Amino acid sequence: MQALRFVRRRPLLVLAAVALVVATAVGATGLSVNKQVRRANAPDLILYNGLITTLDDKGSTMKAMAIRNGKIIAIDDQNGRIKALADNSTTVVNLNGRRVLPGLIDGTLHGIRTGYHCFTRTVRHDTTFKRADALAEYTRVAAQTPPGKWVWTTSGSWNVAQLDVPGMFTKAELDARAPNNPVFVQAVGFTGVQVNTAGLTRLGLTAGMPGVVVGPDGQPTGQLTGTASQAASRSIGAELGELTTEEQAECLEDFMREANRVGLTGWDDPGGNDPFDPNGSGITVLRDQHGYQAVNLLYRQGRMTTRVTFNLSCFGPDAVIGVECVKRHTFNAISRLGDDMLRLSGIGEDVLQVGPDGVYPEEDYHEILVHLAKNDWKFQHHATAEATQHSMVDMWEEVNETEAQMDDLGWVMLHPGEGPDDPSQAVLDQLASLGAGIVPTNPGGRGGGSSHPPYKRIYESDAQSCLGTDALNASTYSPFISLWYVHSGKTYVPGQAGVVPEQRLTRLQALEMATKKCGWFMELEDKVGTLEVGKYADLIVTSKDYFKVPVDDIRSLTSVLTVVDGDVVYGNAEFAGLD
Repeated sequence: MQALRFVRRRPLLVLAAVALVVATAVGATGLSVNKQVRRANAPDLILYNGLITTLDDKGSTMKAMAIRNGKIIAIDDQNGRIKALADNSTTVVNLNGRRVLPGLIDGTLHGIRTGYHCFTRTVRHDTTFKRADALAEYTRVAAQTPPGKWVWTTSGSWNVAQLDVPGMFTKAELDARAPNNPVFVQAVGFTGVQVNTAGLTRLGLTAGMPGVVVGPDGQPTGQLTGTASQAASRSIGAELGELTTEEQAECLEDFMREANRVGLTGWDDPGGNDPFDPNGSGITVLRDQHGYQAVNLLYRQGRMTTRVTFNLSCFGPDAVIGVECVKRHTFNAISRLGDDMLRLSGIGEDVLQVGPDGVYPEEDYHEILVHLAKNDWKFQHHATAEATQHSMVDMWEEVNETEAQMDDLGWVMLHPGEGPDDPSQAVLDQLASLGAGIVPTNPGGRGGGSSHPPYKRIYESDAQSCLGTDALNASTYSPFISLWYVHSGKTYVPGQAGVVPEQRLTRLQALEMATKKCGWFMELEDKVGTLEVGKYADLIVTSKDYFKVPVDDIRSLTSVLTVVDGDVVYGNAEFAGLD
């Protein structure tokens, strides 16, 4: 029997058709087949009594939906019609009037590297605003970390000004929370890194050594700069290099669960560099240190709880050799290979170092573009500066016109940002004519400033667009912080300006740029991003109503029930235990 497609205006016809099939089965072969037929057509999961934001073309809000085999088979504004589809094998969940949104998608998230960087030992302060809560996280993470092993916080997580009691944590505070583990803390608004006593001991650092900051008493404060800070990064890097593939998979699995908690059901992953590179040159980690083996293991074992597309990259020293790196990565790999849960998408986000004029070397860049276009490779690339944006799309146009058509390859400009004037409308029109996309990220969310891209102009353009965070080194991974930032224009720094008023998005527009507009970037267009019959059941139930909470409460929203591919992958509050 075909999948049940439940149309709200014709519920009786659908139910009558089901009844006819069931009656025929009973008459022909008896009760056992009747049960089989009912079970074959009954939903696996029913959600009812909610405020379901479908983001369909009519802007519908529904109350209930039915899910089977990972997809939405019925949705309605009447609870009873959906509940009537259940049998004794169906899980039926009362949403208690909560808001339901399509699962959020991040257009640029360096998530796969949380395996190699072991998210399990990471303390994040992305949505923490009280000093006591932030310090409590070190106690929690240290309790699950073997004694003597590093616990760390990187700068992409937070700004020291966001706490109710601002400022970096003291050595004494970190000693009290993690006495048996060396602790490493970076933050926006703080110079160098902060460690505790165990960290100083692990590194063999004492007063008088280069980079060891001392207080009025002549003793180390825990702040490290220069060579001392580099020594801490090397120590963590060496420790991470000892992780097995299974250990990395467990760390990545923990990050996926955290992603589900903050509302993410998928992301486009542009590769990654090492935040613990002591020289700051961006060593590519998703290559030599089991970078992709961890996510592949989770995929093979059915342990993934988010959809991921990923890209091969040439960060740091590899970007110097440019053409050679690109051809090495693409020699045997096949672009856009995989399924709707995990897919090798293409190459990016960096393949060549930009010149001092903000332009990629023309000869090498042209050779890379021709190679990728002729071999049907998807491509995404940095274009921060105005000069880079213009030269990039000009060369894309040239290759498209003279060498190989690229309008169906899904090429993407990543995180432009020198201010709200760029990319210009002309650049966006060029991207649209090439069938290309653009991912604006949120560079000002943690530190303020006016380097943000023109979100409103991008949203209204004909180019494909999706919000991205550029987490985890550069920003927070929480999608609701991005939504808060592009809507409110505020930042984590009190009084520090963020998005200019004319480039802010409404709540609905911001949500669409994290859902409805994002399926294209993951090669899931018409499959995710809205909640409609026939689409994947990727959705979240929010802790508070996204459309009704005060503006500043948007940044603290989480999911209390996350469903990916029809499976409950995260549950909290009254839904705890459903996963």
